[in-house]
Amino acid sequence: MTKPDAQTPATTILVVDDEDGIRQALDRFLTRLGYRVLQAASGAEALDRQAAEQPQLMLSDIRMPNMTGVELVPKALTVDSDLAIIMLTAIDEPRTAIECLRLGAYDYLIKPVDLDELEMSLQGALRQRQLEIERRELEQWLAREVAVRTRDLEERTTLVEDVALDALAAAGEWQGSDAAIKKLAKELGTSPDDVAREVRKRRGGGAGA
Repeated sequence: MTKPDAQTPATTILVVDDEDGIRQALDRFLTRLGYRVLQAASGAEALDRQAAEQPQLMLSDIRMPNMTGVELVPKALTVDSDLAIIMLTAIDEPRTAIECLRLGAYDYLIKPVDLDELEMSLQGALRQRQLEIERRELEQWLAREVAVRTRDLEERTTLVEDVALDALAAAGEWQGSDAAIKKLAKELGTSPDDVAREVRKRRGGGAGA
C-alpha cells in the first residue's frame, strides 16, 4: 500500500455513490492511502462538489437514481476535462461500463471492489492524467516558441530585404544589377519587376533628398 508523497498536497478524490455504507468504506480506505476524500450521494451533488473543490479524480457508481454514472461522466468532464474517472459497476453491467470508457472514463471496476485492484487503477488514472496535462503544456509551450521564432524570422527577413534593396539602390546601374535583382526576387518570392520597381523608387527618394 503506497501513500502519496507527504511533501506534495494530497490528491483529492470524489467518491460518488447513493449507498452511504459504500461511500464510508471507500472514504476510510482512500484516506488510509493518503488521499483527501470528498463524498457525494448523487450525480447532482457530485457536480456541485466538483465545482467547489476541484478534485483530481472521481470514483463513481454507475447505477444511481435521477442521474446515472453514464450521464454523470460527460457532465463532469465538461466541468474539468482533466478529471480522472473510475467507474464502479455491477457484474451484469459490462456494456454500460464500456460506454463510460467511450465517454472518457479511465477504467471500471466490478463490485465488490478488490482493494489492491482499486489502488492500482487509481495510480494508473492519476498517472495518465498527469501525462495528459504535461503533454498539453508542452504543446502550448511549443506553439508559443514557434510563434515567437516565426515573428523573429519575419522581422529579420524584413530587415535583410530592406538592406538588400537599399544596397541595390545605392549601387546604381552596374553590370550585375539585373542578376542581383532576379536573385533577390527569387529569395523574396516576388517578381524581378517588383524588385526593380522598388529599387528605382528608392533611388528616386535618395536623389530627391
